[in-house]
Amino acid sequence: MAAATGVAVATAATVIIITISGRQTPAQMLADGQAYLTGDGVDRNVTKALALLERAALSEDRVNAREAALELVSHFEDLSSDASSQASAQRWRMRAAESGHRESAEVLLVDLLGQVPMPEQTERVARAGAKAGSPYCMLVLGDLLTQGRGTVKQDLHGAREWYRKADDAGEARGNSRLALMLLEDPTQQADCLQRLIRAGKAGDAECAHHAAMRLLGNHGIEPDVKAAVEMFERAIAAGYATSCFELGRLLEDGVRVPQDLPRARALQQVAAREDPRACFAYAQMCELGIGGPIDVHTAMAHYTLAAQSGFFVAHVRMGVLCQEGRPGFEPNPAEAERHLRLAADSGDSTAQWRLSRVLVETGRGGEDAAELSAQAAKAAVPGALYDQYWFLLKGSANQPANRIAAIESLDAAVEANFPEALYRRGILLSDGGQGVIGNIKDAADAFDKAVELDVPMGALQLGALYQQGLDAPPDNTLAAEQYRFAAERGITEAQFRLGLMYEFGDGLPADEREAYRWYHLASAEGDGRAIGRRAHLRTRLLQQDWQALEDTAPALLMVEPAKAKFYREQTWSPLDRRSGRGTPTKGEGFAGRDIVIPTDRAGARGRVGGQRPKSNRGK
Repeated sequence: MAAATGVAVATAATVIIITISGRQTPAQMLADGQAYLTGDGVDRNVTKALALLERAALSEDRVNAREAALELVSHFEDLSSDASSQASAQRWRMRAAESGHRESAEVLLVDLLGQVPMPEQTERVARAGAKAGSPYCMLVLGDLLTQGRGTVKQDLHGAREWYRKADDAGEARGNSRLALMLLEDPTQQADCLQRLIRAGKAGDAECAHHAAMRLLGNHGIEPDVKAAVEMFERAIAAGYATSCFELGRLLEDGVRVPQDLPRARALQQVAAREDPRACFAYAQMCELGIGGPIDVHTAMAHYTLAAQSGFFVAHVRMGVLCQEGRPGFEPNPAEAERHLRLAADSGDSTAQWRLSRVLVETGRGGEDAAELSAQAAKAAVPGALYDQYWFLLKGSANQPANRIAAIESLDAAVEANFPEALYRRGILLSDGGQGVIGNIKDAADAFDKAVELDVPMGALQLGALYQQGLDAPPDNTLAAEQYRFAAERGITEAQFRLGLMYEFGDGLPADEREAYRWYHLASAEGDGRAIGRRAHLRTRLLQQDWQALEDTAPALLMVEPAKAKFYREQTWSPLDRRSGRGTPTKGEGFAGRDIVIPTDRAGARGRVGGQRPKSNRGK
């Protein structure tokens, strides 16, 4: 009697035991099961068919087991969408995958990856599909081993091998994943770059970006800027924000590639949607008018976004904008203090210095301001070193006045090329004050450097030097050039002196109408001498003439009124600046020495002295 095996088969209502001959091979069970399922040559018997197919699917014969499992998957999927049928289909799909059917593994893997938490059998399915030759399963298995998700133990070496196999099997993402893994391996940089470039050309934006960064250098690879830009462009075309930021920086610098400021600004604007660094860079370009118009409100909005992402330096810039103001953006000391306090508390030394100045400017320049300035000076912030000069000269409750330490702090600020410190050094050298030995030539050099760094008061001092002939014969022509530079930037004393030169023909062609306009500008700032000279010229002009001259006088200025005000107060002591307690230091330096105002034009002398080197900026 032949041996027989009983197989339990579940039907809709009962469990039936089907007896199957133990002598049937998996291939015969598969064939008989298919016949009973379709009624091909025998009476259709679904129960017997399922029993035979299940027996074949569970056999060690991988080929027939796979085919039987697929028959069962198809059967249960066709029945209905109820949970029981779906569970059975899922079970036999798993068996098909384990038997080497790659498509089943891929379908099953997609479903498993979408479940939270990830089922334990995910790795088993991925390995089965990978062994069956599925590039997708190889890729997923590499991801699982890289991340160590769920019950999968992290295995970076194994992940690399599966990524490599996925790449060899035609899955481009395998190359991309492997290239990114090799980024941190100093022994694989050449292979890494080749893979990054290949992935970038295949459309992987992240790989294209990293390829560009390596092609720029500093990774043990010969730099190739042209190829780097090409990779950046590929990444940008795919919407990779970080590449927008990096290429924007290159185009702004204009060192390794031709400078293109408008495009640099446009790239930073795009990158700012995702990259906080680009937010800050774009804000700076808007603030300073780089690559486009000045737009302070947009700058503030993007500084805010950068600050929210942890860029505390953005608080510094917002604090400075609120402290100084801009055309169309009024100063706001309270907001300036808030932003600078946040950055200062985080340890930003520049913010500590700026906050010290805000406290002084709002009339609260006590020990807190002195301490903040001292902290910033210890960090060698040039502006704080300059401010310490004034704090040390004045002294405080915690620290007595110390002239020697004050001069040392000023010298350090001069070494750091802080503009106001250079101007103050020029004043000390020209007047020989505070123990500094006077030296006209060195004073002129200091003033000239200050002018180059945007301190127009330095041009006023140079003009006075040339006009008075302190180190060479007087030269009113050079003096007029310096005065004009300062006057056009709102320096009241320079406006008055330029008016004198026009009125009396000293160094300039005599022109009472032009003199009147400069006197009018100086009068607006309360200069009594200018008010008197303007009143005198009114007696020589028709009313309609002087009214027209007053209307056109503001056009002589090259800066906005707020900037002109800043320039006028720029060289005041920071302890008094804009607090209402200080006064302009008009009586110092070369410009503090008396000048003779001619009584009439006949008494004027158009003096032109010997040649002297011209200043860098006054002309």
